[in-house]
Amino acid sequence: MNYVYGIIDALIVGIVSYLMYSTLQQSNVYLLIMVFFSVLAVLIILGSKKVYSVRNYKCKDYYTIFESVAVAFSLITVILFVFGTNPMSVIITVFNAILIYLLMAVTRLFVSLVNKICRRTKNVLIVGAGQDGKLIAEEIRQRPELKLNVVGFLDDNMNNIEDEDASINILGLTCDSEAVIKDNNVKLVIIAVKSRMDSDILTDLVKGIPLGVKVWRMYRFYEKITQKYLVSKMSVNWLFYDCVRRKALIYASLKRFCDVIFSIAILLITSPLLLISAIGIKLSDLGPIFFTQTRMGKFGKPFKMIKFRIMYQDKIADDFDDDVNEIASDDQRMIPFCKILRKFHIDELPQMINVLRGDMSIVGPRPVREEVYYENKESIPFWECRNWVRPGWCGWQQLNVNEPTPEERIGYDLYYIKHQNVLWEISIFLRFIGKVIAGKARGGK
Repeated sequence: MNYVYGIIDALIVGIVSYLMYSTLQQSNVYLLIMVFFSVLAVLIILGSKKVYSVRNYKCKDYYTIFESVAVAFSLITVILFVFGTNPMSVIITVFNAILIYLLMAVTRLFVSLVNKICRRTKNVLIVGAGQDGKLIAEEIRQRPELKLNVVGFLDDNMNNIEDEDASINILGLTCDSEAVIKDNNVKLVIIAVKSRMDSDILTDLVKGIPLGVKVWRMYRFYEKITQKYLVSKMSVNWLFYDCVRRKALIYASLKRFCDVIFSIAILLITSPLLLISAIGIKLSDLGPIFFTQTRMGKFGKPFKMIKFRIMYQDKIADDFDDDVNEIASDDQRMIPFCKILRKFHIDELPQMINVLRGDMSIVGPRPVREEVYYENKESIPFWECRNWVRPGWCGWQQLNVNEPTPEERIGYDLYYIKHQNVLWEISIFLRFIGKVIAGKARGGK
């Protein structure tokens, strides 16, 4: 549904903006530019606020949409005012924003109403009441927007069940699956058995699960609803074969070409900010403008990652990792005006040089320090696999969690590597830009 809403919103913004701005009787080039920037601004800001995640829309969500549309068209209004265009353009922009918001709200109200009438809650049966079964049951319960109801569990090993655990509702053995599914109107079965199932259990399930009832392996369903990889339960053999196929090499070449084009464009567009930042840092204490730190790149090859120096020269700690460690607003180590650079990720723009060099990509797993790499390599399964691709300036993990544990980081990074494609990477980039503009790319939720 998230992509459907995105397409609908793009059509609403595009069509309404075209009709509204066409009343100004400007050139076709002006009209196309206004439509393009209207669609881009609205989608970026909506995406940064996670409006397109699966959800049941509530009052606060409609306010979020209103706020996003208002911010997007406020930026467009400021640009129109600065460039001194027809005053009517500003008035049209205001009416355009109001009409677009109303249409978006009505669309969501209509879809929500249809969902309530037509989309019924599906009953879920989990085979296996151990840790895996309880984990997936809890993940489902935390997501009421999925409209899934865990009716209970099947388990042949009753010794694994703790009597005091009231959350475990055992409905029978695997040989009872046919009756349990029929009595509880089960539409979805999740297999959460740790060990390899023998032929008797499989036979019971084949006989007991009617055709038409969907069956998922636990770790596949976990990946689907959480959008991260369950490292402790899954093999990464598939990743090796994917990475050495010819299409993977073609994709890597295409991505490298896009990285070069995008990094040059970003450096050119932000060059005034880069110049002002460099002068401000140099004048602050006459120290170096840039701060470099060794990070681990593709296949564990170290490189010097470049950032603007945001702390006073005598206060910098070599082991400080500002990708993970949050800096308090009153931190005395930070150069005062650099708080703005950090909040809006301006301090990381010099990393476009790393992208041009081939050390990094625009989108990918965030690079970590050497000591973190080797420490996690010994303790976190498949940690090295995240380095089979170039590290990124922004990434999937950054959009989902701000201060990740190593286990969370590898889960999101492997999910990204598995599912990477051009459209999704563009989406990640645009959503990250939206978070940067909103000042929410670091800290908070």
